[in-house]
Amino acid sequence: MVDQARIAAKVEHARQVERVLLWLGWSVAVLGIGGVVAFSVLWAIGDLNAEQAVGAIVGTALAAILSGASAYGSGTNVGLGAERLELAVRAMAAPTDRSDPAPG
Repeated sequence: MVDQARIAAKVEHARQVERVLLWLGWSVAVLGIGGVVAFSVLWAIGDLNAEQAVGAIVGTALAAILSGASAYGSGTNVGLGAERLELAVRAMAAPTDRSDPAPG
C-alpha cells in the first residue's frame, strides 16, 4: 500500500527543489548579463582590445546561457515530476467505481 504522508513529503520536497533551481537559473542569467555589461564597459574605456572583449563577452554569455538553462530546465523537470506523482497518488486514492452513467 502507498504511504500517503511519505509521498506528500516527497512531493513537497520536490517543489522546494524546483523553486531553488528556477531561482538559480534566473540568478545565473542576471549574473551573466552583469558580466557582459562589465566586459563591455572595460572594452569601452579601453582596458580590453576588441579581440579580448568579444571573446570575454561571448564566453560569458554562452556560459550563462548554458548554466542558467540547465538549472532552469532541471527545476522544471523536477516540478513536472512532482506534479505527475501527485496526480498518480490522487488517481490511486480516487474510487474506482465508474458504474454511474455519464450525465447528459
